[in-house]
Amino acid sequence: MTISIPDTLTTDNSEKYIVSIRLRSGGLSFSGYDPSAGGSFFYRETEFDRAVSFISSLKEFFFAHEFLTWTYKRINVICVSPEYSLVPDNYWGDGKEGHLLDFCFSTLELHCLTDILKEQQAKLVFGVDEEVYEFCSRSLLHPFFSHYMTSPLTLWTKESSASLPRQMYVVIERKRMDVACYAQGKLLFVNSYPIDQSDDIVYYILYVWKQAGLDQEKDQLLLAGESSSRMRVLERLRAYLRHVKPVEIPSEAYLLGTDVTKAPMDLISLLICE
Repeated sequence: MTISIPDTLTTDNSEKYIVSIRLRSGGLSFSGYDPSAGGSFFYRETEFDRAVSFISSLKEFFFAHEFLTWTYKRINVICVSPEYSLVPDNYWGDGKEGHLLDFCFSTLELHCLTDILKEQQAKLVFGVDEEVYEFCSRSLLHPFFSHYMTSPLTLWTKESSASLPRQMYVVIERKRMDVACYAQGKLLFVNSYPIDQSDDIVYYILYVWKQAGLDQEKDQLLLAGESSSRMRVLERLRAYLRHVKPVEIPSEAYLLGTDVTKAPMDLISLLICE
């Protein structure tokens, strides 16, 4: 469970660094960069013992890594959680977002948080395990919590606004698939699905494509994820859809450092949008 950090990151210069802790089922990643130093981005990932509770593993990880107690320019805590929903700005307010989580998800003891999707005039409401939230809030200096889907949705809105055809964005990661559909910057659909095999991926994509009313001849499918599974899925989808292509890492992201190729799509989106 131990990870190392670059020699270039020390207690003397940590206040220059923006770091991100990405919490997901079964593990986490720690990454960071100095905005004033090109090529400084680093990415480290570790797996937890699934026989041990997540909060116990998280505490053990924190206690084993002194650099988590250092002062940074900014600390992002990215929550990879299936418990999320989008609501219009004018529909919910006055702290009632928690009622939506209670209604939509049966998971107990969730701490309700919200991210603002300014371009969509909406909020992304999501839940974090209460113990995890409290521990991170106590252990980190002024952490900024966000949901992993917020940055991709922001980036895709910008990209879609400059395109006449409608787009479906798909991200495959481990046993999860995220899907979002756009029409010239307007979000039409977003959801996440558990997946076990490529058949599941193809089924969900084609089902959502039909439900969203996308055109097989004119509209675009953009797919991101692990290269092996991504290429297999792309080949199968080309039998049904004309405009199918992989999502490439934006060129500006490479300026941050070579480790950017190891990072998941949502973290890359955050780096670009920061």
